[in-house]
Amino acid sequence: MNIDLSKFLTVAALMSQGLGTAACTINLGNGLTDTNIGPETSTTSTTGTSDDTTTTDGGTEGTATGTDSSVPTTTEAPTSTTEATAGTATDATGGTATDATTGEGFVCSDGTALENPAWVCDENPDCPDGSDEVTGCGLEAFTCSGDKKEIPATWACDEVPDCLDNSDEVTGCGQEAFTCADGIEIPAAWKCDTAQDCADGSDEADC
Repeated sequence: MNIDLSKFLTVAALMSQGLGTAACTINLGNGLTDTNIGPETSTTSTTGTSDDTTTTDGGTEGTATGTDSSVPTTTEAPTSTTEATAGTATDATGGTATDATTGEGFVCSDGTALENPAWVCDENPDCPDGSDEVTGCGLEAFTCSGDKKEIPATWACDEVPDCLDNSDEVTGCGQEAFTCADGIEIPAAWKCDTAQDCADGSDEADC
């Protein structure tokens, strides 16, 4: 094998100095040649989300390109909640209990207005006639004859006086009433029966 030594040394010198980036041909004699490839070149370029890498070994062996375009995006629309509550309950006598946010309260059977609807049906009478604990609770009411207090209708004529004037056991029983001078009711049939039933004896007066 014949090698042109001067050319070989020239090429070797160029390659050792990094200048041999191009391919060169070595004469091997007998018409044979060998192509020596220059040093490997690697070029990497990154832009944005794309990665391009090219490797050259005397030519381009392959190109790998990767692109990741998936960008998670989350959009949450602000939520606005508006609550407006105004409830109204109407009792049997026309009294109403409304939400406190409306500025209105329960109207007692005698026309008195309660400032706070939470006072209605809380087992504590707040109306002068006590209607917040009767009609305010949705109960049928009996109204006492004298002071106009309300009691549940089921309490009338149960043989237990609940009205101060005893009217729930007279008028409440559907009987005609005689009202004593002190305001107490007795059945009208007891008047002038020779038995004093009123504390002041007015049922036996003027007989």
